[in-house]
Formats: sequence, structure tokens, C-alpha cells
Amino acid sequence: MKRVVFLWLGFLSLTFGAEKLDKIVIAGPFSSISHPVFRLIATGALSDVADKVEFKLWQNPDELRAILLKKEVQFVALPTNVAANLYAKKEPIRLLNVPIWGILEIVSRDANLKHIEDFKGKEIIVPFRADMPDIVLQALIKQAGLDAKKDFTLRYVPSPPDAMQMLILRRADNVLLAEPATSTAMRKTGSFPISLVAPELHRSLNLQEEWGRLFKTEPKISQAALSVVGDVDANVVKRFNEEYAKALSWYQTHPQEAGEMVAKELKTFSAEAVSDSITHTTFNLQSAEQSREALECFFEILMQIEPKLIGSQMPDSGFYYR
Repeated sequence: MKRVVFLWLGFLSLTFGAEKLDKIVIAGPFSSISHPVFRLIATGALSDVADKVEFKLWQNPDELRAILLKKEVQFVALPTNVAANLYAKKEPIRLLNVPIWGILEIVSRDANLKHIEDFKGKEIIVPFRADMPDIVLQALIKQAGLDAKKDFTLRYVPSPPDAMQMLILRRADNVLLAEPATSTAMRKTGSFPISLVAPELHRSLNLQEEWGRLFKTEPKISQAALSVVGDVDANVVKRFNEEYAKALSWYQTHPQEAGEMVAKELKTFSAEAVSDSITHTTFNLQSAEQSREALECFFEILMQIEPKLIGSQMPDSGFYYR
């Protein structure tokens, strides 16, 4: 009888997984990839594997590195090239999935600018030098047969909110933004009383569509990923993956509620702007293995522009979580 009891207890252990964690910490930026995490936390979706789930915001690459150095997070949302770069530096990080394939646009005061060639000779404000918006822009410029230094004036600013403010206050004509900053700018310039002084703005250049045109491929780019940090129990990873997928689906199908939820957590954006941004973002949650071909094509292009962007080497199979 004792043997039967022990076998049954062993079966239960295998069925319900390891002991619950005290806390799961998920780090991410302001942008859309982080937003479903708020839903995941609010609904207690991971209560079966952790007593508490916490979101930790990173606002720039230095803050991201500091968070990873402290080894206090299990999951992190970040640009795909940054994940590859960290992996090349022997950081214990593996790419879990890619949910974001389109989030970048150049917003302009000129409605006639439709392609990257139209911006030749113009100034473009770019947040985060050598980060995802910048490197996608650089790749497009090169593929169009242009020179980023000779044919454009690329002016770098610390963050998307800085770039957005320059546009709204008429201190810039063309700004590269990521959602929901783009929708925020569009909302602000159309609202009273700011509309009295702010310029009329246009979503001039969708960088994903331009990518498809110039590289003769699908109009999408494997831009932002969720990664596993350190040695995380396989069941915890599985449950996180499942619940993030559910939260992302809810986020896409409930734009008004999602906007209100995000606005409470991130004061930078209004509920209306977040709701608007959902329709202008390309979501397609794919696992690491499903994304691998697209990622490797993207990384090959980055290697030609600046190898250091991905750690000067293509990530091997260990980078892709299985």
C-alpha cells in the first residue's frame, strides 16, 4: 500500500510541476510588447507557478543591462538584436518568442514623403542610437543605395518621448517613432489646445512596408522578443508562454480596455493613444524555432551593417529556446 501511495505522490509531482516560486519578475520597455504583461498580472494568470508576478520597467539600454546584472528577472522583453548581443557575451539568455513584427514609422509634417528616397537631404530625429529603430532605418538607407552620413542628417535623442516632443513643438519635421509614441503624437497634435500650435502630422513612412519593398520580402521585421534569463524551470516557461499568448490575444481584441489598463500602468501614454496603436502594430506571436529563419535573415543584414549590433557573430542553436 505504501508503494502505491509513493507512486501516486510522484505522479502528482510530475503532473503539477515543481514547487511554486515566490516571485516571477518580467522586465520590459514602454512599448507594445510589454503591455500584455499587465493583463497577465492583473488576472493572476500565473498564480499556479508563482505567489507574485512583478513587472520591472527598463527605459534605456543601460537600465536593461543593470537589471540583467542583478540576476533578479526570469523573463525580459527586448529588441531581438540586443538578445543576440547579450547571448554572444555569454549572458544566460535564450530567445523564447517573437510577438512584434512591425512597430516603426517616420512621422512627418510633409504629406508627400512616401519612400526612404524622398527623405534624402532631410533631417530625421532618431531615438536611441544603435537601437532597433536606428538599425532598421540604417538598413533601409543602405539597401536603397544611399549613404546615412552623406544623404541624411540623422539627429539622435535619448528617448521616444524626447523625439515626440520635438515634433509636436515644431522643433523637427521628421521623426522616427515606435508605437505607441506614434499614436500619442498623432493624438496630441489633433487635440485642443495643442492643435492650435502643433503641426499637422502624417504617418509618412511605415518602415516595415519599406523593408518589404526594398528587400523584396514580407513587410515585417522580427523586432522585439521575449527571452528567458538564467535557469528557469521548464514548466514555468511553458506556463508563461501560454498565458502571455492569451494576454496578447485579449490585448488585440479589447483595444479600449487595453488602453485604459496600460494608461494606468504607464503614465506616458493616454488610453486613447494605446488603443490607436494596437491597429498600427504588427503582432504575430511565434516561438523561437518558428522565428529562427526570419531572425537569421535579419541578423545577416545587421552583420553587413555593423557586426557589433549582434555581438559580431551569428547566434548558434543554443540561443533559441526549445
